[in-house]
This record gives sequence, structure tokens and C-alpha cells, in this order.
Amino acid sequence: MKNKNGQAYMFLTPFLILVTIFYVIPAVLTVVMSFTNLDSSFVWEFNHFKNFIKIFKDPNTLVIVRNTLIFVGVAIVTTVFLNLLFAVLTTYFVKTERYSSIFKAILMIPMITPAVVYSVLWIWLLEAGEGGMVNRVYLSFVDSQPINWIAKYPMQIVLCATILVNIAYGTIIFSSAIKSIPENQFKAAHVDGAGEWEIIKSIIIPNIRYHIQFIALWEALGLLTNYVTILLITNGGPGIQTEVWSLSAYHKAFNDQQYGYGAAISLMLILVVLVLMILMNKVMQKQNER
Repeated sequence: MKNKNGQAYMFLTPFLILVTIFYVIPAVLTVVMSFTNLDSSFVWEFNHFKNFIKIFKDPNTLVIVRNTLIFVGVAIVTTVFLNLLFAVLTTYFVKTERYSSIFKAILMIPMITPAVVYSVLWIWLLEAGEGGMVNRVYLSFVDSQPINWIAKYPMQIVLCATILVNIAYGTIIFSSAIKSIPENQFKAAHVDGAGEWEIIKSIIIPNIRYHIQFIALWEALGLLTNYVTILLITNGGPGIQTEVWSLSAYHKAFNDQQYGYGAAISLMLILVVLVLMILMNKVMQKQNER
């Protein structure tokens, strides 16, 4: 038994070393750094809770919190709705696996496209001048001046770009969940004269409710921590119209070189993410108990 344990630890050691170097140590440093006024001079001077007090006194904090809530809330609701819609269409209504697989493969294209390439495509499509693809289509119908779409509708643009990336994962999860529903439930509903909407409302949604909760929490985790699409398309602008909490931490740390302040913003985000992870764990436990 001791030899087996020794072998297990030996195989785990490289993994544990990598996790410690790239995850544990940076996490500990972030916590320590959040209580310092570390900046470009790289002098570690502890300032206790001044960074956190500064966050609450910053007049932009409320705007950034509002942007974050709008971004995360709208993206979650829209993504989960589209996930459910596409899953029902491709699994319940379209019985041919071939067509269903083709549609899901198309949905996966934005997800597997590198973030930089994906964002550049959005910028190219929405170019402010007459050369932009969207402006070309728009000007072919309307006699007007070209529109700077990203400047005029920044939050809507980053929401659309983000939602398109996130659709595929939830759709695949929901499709698998719908396939696992016993066929006799659908047959019994049809015998009782239930319509399609009644079947969706009374059979499909109740059977996949834990999957819906899981995807909603999973999306929340990703949306709170991932700012790459916003950074590349709008960089938080115009002004701070699309500045979200995670992007604010990045800007404070790497643009303004206020590393301690940026770490404090990140630490507050980490606490929110930990709460969501606990909720996700409870949802998964309930699902396993079924």
C-alpha cells in the first residue's frame, strides 16, 4: 500500500509543482499585493485597507458595477434562452442527427476561433467608414452617412460578440440532457393530447432544470472573469461605457501601473467567484442525488 501511495505521489508531483507555481503562488501574491501601494517603482509598502477604501470612494466604481451587472445579466439570460431554444429545435423537433450535428458545428465556430481573430473580424465588419461591411449594407438601403457602430452601440456590440461565443457549449449540454429524458414521457404526453409548448414547459424544462442552473452559474463565472473580447473590441470605451470589473483590474494594474490597487479589485472579484463556485457545487450535488 505504501509503495502504491509513493508511486501516486511521484506521478502527481510534477502536476502539483506546476499548479503551485502558476496558480497558488500568484493567488497568494495577489492577496498580499492588494494590501500594498505597489506601483511601477516596485516598492512593497503595506497600506492596510486603503486600496479597498479607494475602490468605494472612486466615482467610477458605481458605473463599472452597473456595466458589469448589465453585461453579465443580459448575457446570461440571452445565452441560456438561446441555448434552450437551439437545443429543443435540434434535439426534440429535428430528429435527424446529421442536420443537428451540422448546426451545432456551425455554432461552435465562434467558440473555437482565436479571440484576437474573432475580435478583429467584428472590428472589420463594423468599421466606421464606408468600407465596413455593415455600413455597406446599411448605406445600400438608406441614404445617410456611415455610422460608427462600435462608438454608438458599444455595450450592444460586446454583448452580441460575447453571446455568440458562449452559445455552443450550453446548447450541447442541453441537447444531451434532453436526449436522456425517457421517451415514454413524451409518448404519454402525446396520448394525453398535450401540445408541443405543454411538452416543453411540463417535461423538457423540469427535467433539465439543474442543467439550466449549472449553465447559468458557469456563464456567470466566465463572464465575470473574461474581459478579452471587450478589451480587443472597445477597450472599455467610449470612456468607460463598457468597462467591467475584471477589465478595470487589468487597466489599473497594467495601464496605470497601480498594481496594488488592481490586485484589490481582483481580490473582490475572486470573492464573488468563490461564492458562485460554492453555488455551482451545490447544484451539481443536487443533480447527482437525483
